[in-house]
Amino acid sequence: MRIGIMGGTFNPVHMGHLLLAETVRSDYPLDKILFMPAAIPPHKEQETLCSAELRLRMLELAVEPYPFLGVSDYEIQKGGVSYTIDTVRWLQSDSPYQADELFLIIGGDSLVELHTWRCPEDILNQIQTLVIARSGFDFEHVSSRYLEAVQMIETPLIDISSSQIRERVRSNRSIRFWVPDSVAGFILENGLYRS
Repeated sequence: MRIGIMGGTFNPVHMGHLLLAETVRSDYPLDKILFMPAAIPPHKEQETLCSAELRLRMLELAVEPYPFLGVSDYEIQKGGVSYTIDTVRWLQSDSPYQADELFLIIGGDSLVELHTWRCPEDILNQIQTLVIARSGFDFEHVSSRYLEAVQMIETPLIDISSSQIRERVRSNRSIRFWVPDSVAGFILENGLYRS
C-alpha cells in the first residue's frame, strides 16, 4: 500500500486537516493517510496543548467514518519530544508499515523551517516527502537541495487553524463545520479549551 503520514499536534483536529488529507490521498494518489499526533511537539508552545490522549481520541473520532484515513499512536506511546527523524526510522524498521511505500506529508510552512528540524537531510533521504503547497506560498528562502528532494502537491487554501477553534471555544462561539460533529461533541463534553 501507499501510505501518507501526516504528523502534527491536532489541537484539535479540524475540517481543514481532513480536507488536506483527502486532497493529497486522491490527487497523488495514496491508498491511505495516517495521522500521527505528537506527544510533545518540538516547535510548539505547550501552554495551550491539551493532553496527548485527548488529542488522539479526537483524531480517532474524526477519521472513524473513513476507512482510507487512520491514526497511529506511536509518538504518544513513545512519549517525550516527537522528532520526525525518529518516527521515520521507526516506520521503516519496526512498524507495521515497514513493507508499505511511505510518504511523509508536510506543509509548506514546515518546509520553510525544515533546516531547524533534527537531521533534515536524513529525513529527505530516507522517506519520500510530499509538501502541501498552497498557491502563492513563498519558497524563496528554502534550500534548493530541499526543493529538489520533495514533491509539491497543490491543495486548496483552507483558512482554518486549531488556534482559531480554541479561541472560538473560549469565547463560547460555534465551531460547527469547523470540526467534525463528533469532535465538537467531545470538546463540549470534556470542557476542552475553555480557559
